[in-house]
Amino acid sequence: MKALFVRLYRFTRVRGLIVLAVGLVFGTMLFAMGGFQALSGAGGVLGMAISALVMIVVGAAKYPRSANTVGHEEVVLPLLRSSAKYCLILRPFGQDAEIVLPKAMAKRRIGGSPFVRNVTMEQVVTTAARTTLDMKTYGIVDQRTTFAPPGPILMRAPDAEWQSVARSLIRRAHVIVLILPPDRDFGDGFQWEVEQIRRYGAQSRVIVLLPPGDRDEETHEAALRRACVLLALLDGEPDHFRIHEYELMLPATTLLIRSTEGGAKWWESVAGPPERTLLGRKRKMVIADITYLEVLEVVIREIDHEHP
Repeated sequence: MKALFVRLYRFTRVRGLIVLAVGLVFGTMLFAMGGFQALSGAGGVLGMAISALVMIVVGAAKYPRSANTVGHEEVVLPLLRSSAKYCLILRPFGQDAEIVLPKAMAKRRIGGSPFVRNVTMEQVVTTAARTTLDMKTYGIVDQRTTFAPPGPILMRAPDAEWQSVARSLIRRAHVIVLILPPDRDFGDGFQWEVEQIRRYGAQSRVIVLLPPGDRDEETHEAALRRACVLLALLDGEPDHFRIHEYELMLPATTLLIRSTEGGAKWWESVAGPPERTLLGRKRKMVIADITYLEVLEVVIREIDHEHP
């Protein structure tokens, strides 16, 4: 539910909320004044409520939910028996679709209407894997999760089996993407998955994605600190000195990190030339899906070149 509200907020943005607030005030005024000649006050409020509902439905339509997730039995064995390359997404359980990005339109504009189409980070990864190497993208969800945001193929796995499923997928994944949620520390399960990556020597296939820092710099900084811990875990040296070494190395604007045999490579967000509104004010920098897509495509090709 939280993820849905996040996506709706990203869809309407501040202008959409203003429209909704004005509508609610207008509806209240209609109720207080008895409505127009042809409308009673109650009818006016009902009309505004219907309008608000239509806006929410239109917004929700931008975020279709997959029909259902699939049992791991239907996917894992056929996938492992094939020679197909695939991308694997790992993140703390229950943190699906927590990072939402506005979708860039023509000429890389983020949109000029009160409503801005957006996508989840999982959808961005899925698009990058498909367009770069024609790979499918997979993820694991809890057995009770029957519906999930679209993008990767999400497999249900019960508590007694998810480790076996994750181990098998990690061992043969061509690319592994670790998504760090904006406000969640690592759980035991996520740390176990990272240990399996190191166990099977797959560190050089790993991409770490951080949430954008255009909305909440403190949240981004906290995610960056967690990324330093994650890199130290991948190195097998999760001590304070190694973590601090990465903290000194990674710039504050880091968006994507690739783990390598020699340490790490990173890519930053780059602010473009300032744009101005009709009132002459500078537009706030917004990190859209295209920022991650372009870098992901470069890094996925790089990994494929090193591990054909």
